[in-house]
Amino acid sequence: MNEPPLLFLDANALASPVTRTLLIAGARADGLRWTWSEHVEIEADRHARGQASRTSTVRTRILGTELSPTAPTTTGLVTSTVADQQVIADAIHAGARYLITTDVDDFDFGDLAAHDMNAVNPDYFMALRFTEQAYQEGVALLAAVQQSPSRTEAEIHRMLGRRHPHLAARFADSYNTTPVSTPNQVNEPGYAPTITPRQADGGHEKIPGGGQVAAR
Repeated sequence: MNEPPLLFLDANALASPVTRTLLIAGARADGLRWTWSEHVEIEADRHARGQASRTSTVRTRILGTELSPTAPTTTGLVTSTVADQQVIADAIHAGARYLITTDVDDFDFGDLAAHDMNAVNPDYFMALRFTEQAYQEGVALLAAVQQSPSRTEAEIHRMLGRRHPHLAARFADSYNTTPVSTPNQVNEPGYAPTITPRQADGGHEKIPGGGQVAAR
């Protein structure tokens, strides 16, 4: 029996509590695996707003998960910066199928392709791969921890239209309210994406502005 795909979460996906919660809750609901390395966690913590939102705090006190091992070398990688080379090396070392990052273009396509890995924007990834149950799990958790002011699940769903427009659009009918649209959202390439048939180029789906996602 094949193991479910492993998601390697980059620091920019982890530093946002909303994005982090949606990714982890949704992945857990859909039976996907996720991880990140010490290098990534340090960078995510550096951008955290307050102790409670630090990725290391969430991982150790709430999730109870271990960090993925640090890759011993970045030799052979051509991704431009040393920091990004370590990220992709750690993802490769972990055996990740997807590198979830808001900076898709920072990672060399050759490095990714050589290791059968795809770098994907979190909003696009969740819109393309998550089930409605996974989305609702994430929304419910966000509503449960939201304070000052507290918000209902429907209110969280509505607000996510600005933060994660493609995800909210995919599941627009999940709650009795309409997600708030970002300016010119309907004209944005890739708006409200759907799963497309497998393409000829190695079984990948092209996602405008969102990287590449391997077909199911």
